[in-house]
Order: sequence, then C-alpha cells, then structure tokens
Amino acid sequence: MLIDVHSHLDFPQFDNDREYVIERASKEDIIIINSGLGPEGIERTLSLSERYENVLATLGLSPQEFDGNVICEVINLIRRYRDEIVGIGEVGLDYYWVRDGEKRKLEMENFEKFMDLSIELNLPLVIHSRDAENDVIEKLIEYDMGALLHCFSGNLRQAEKAISIGCLISIPTSVVYSKQKQKLVREIPLENIVLESDAPYLSPVPRTRNEPINIKMSLKKISEIKNIDIEEIAEVTTKNAMSFFNLQF
Repeated sequence: MLIDVHSHLDFPQFDNDREYVIERASKEDIIIINSGLGPEGIERTLSLSERYENVLATLGLSPQEFDGNVICEVINLIRRYRDEIVGIGEVGLDYYWVRDGEKRKLEMENFEKFMDLSIELNLPLVIHSRDAENDVIEKLIEYDMGALLHCFSGNLRQAEKAISIGCLISIPTSVVYSKQKQKLVREIPLENIVLESDAPYLSPVPRTRNEPINIKMSLKKISEIKNIDIEEIAEVTTKNAMSFFNLQF
C-alpha cells in the first residue's frame, strides 16, 4: 500500500475522468488524501471521501484568501466535520503570490487561526509554505508543534530545522526531474519523508496533468537516490503517513 498524502482530485481538471483516476489508484493499492480548499472545495472533497473507500479528506483554505467571512465559514466547517476528516490543510503562507507586507501580516494571522484550530481539535496540520519556509518553521517552533510540509520547496538547512521539531517533508512527484527535490531526498532521513502527487499539479512529466498513481514514479526515483529497495521506501513512507494522520488499515 502507498499513500498519496496530498492531492486535489476535486479540481475541474478531473471532471471528465475522476472516477477512472481514483479507480486506477485503487487497483494499485494507493490511498488518496484529498485537500479540500474553501467552502466549495470542502463540499466536493467530503463527497469524494464518502463515495470512495480509498479517498480520505483534509480540509483547508488557500493562504491567498483574505475574506474574513470565508475564513470563519471554513473554520466552522472543519469543526462540524472534524470526525470525518484526517487533518487540517492545506493552510499556511504564500510569499510567491503575496508580496504586499500588510497582506502577509494578514496571512500570518489567518495561519495562526488554523494552527490554533489544529490544537483545539487535535487534528494534524498540512502546511503550504511557498517562499515562506523560514516564517512557517519559526511559527511552528513558537507553537511547539510539528506538521506535514506539503511540497516542501525550502533548502536543506530549513528541512533539517523542520525535522528537528517533528515535521514531515512531503516529496511531490516532480522529484523525478527536480534537482532541489532530489537533493532533499538524498540528505534527509527516510523516516521523515512522505509521498504526494499534488495532482493535478507537479507531474513527473512536465506540462501534463498529474494524478495519484504517479507516486509510484516517485517511489522508484527515491529508491534510486537513496539506494534503498523500493519495498522499504514504500513501507516506511506509508508508515510515516499512517502515523502522522493516525490511520489504521
């Protein structure tokens, strides 16, 4: 069994063949954790997790959402469906798209609300930290909590600091060609790695739609980089994800 810890199968890129994509993953014994973003994404994601046995749900909100009413609605939805989900996320900070200093302060305030919610509900946190790794890690240190760093794009020093406080580093399928991701895989312990597709994005084949089954390509690449048997990579990364999300199969 493999676990794709982060995907977006509710996105419109899958409207024509969503069931087929999920069934393809199921036949390969792949569990999919789908991240529902915003009120509509939450509704779609919960529907998928109810319909398919191999789809689980985390619920969150894009860091670029600043509407206070939407933020409150999402927090209330997470509270309402707390027993039907495995985590909160993705949430976090995005300094790639958000350049304005005041908006970055608002991002941080919103991020703290979801960190507080994670503690309140005792649900693990999945974090988006594009170009904001330092601030995310420092905030996690302040809160004395670990998290899953989705599609981690930081450097090795940042990764090691995150690992030291109990974080998992989520490696996307772009590791097949990304030198930065390959360097992370080479240097950080397997015990701190999980696999994700981030489907429909970050395909191992550039400019094509991604899907969960492609984490098998990540598995092969990580095996090559670390010179460890594929079976061991599969076993450890699955164990890491199960422990983080408190899963039992």
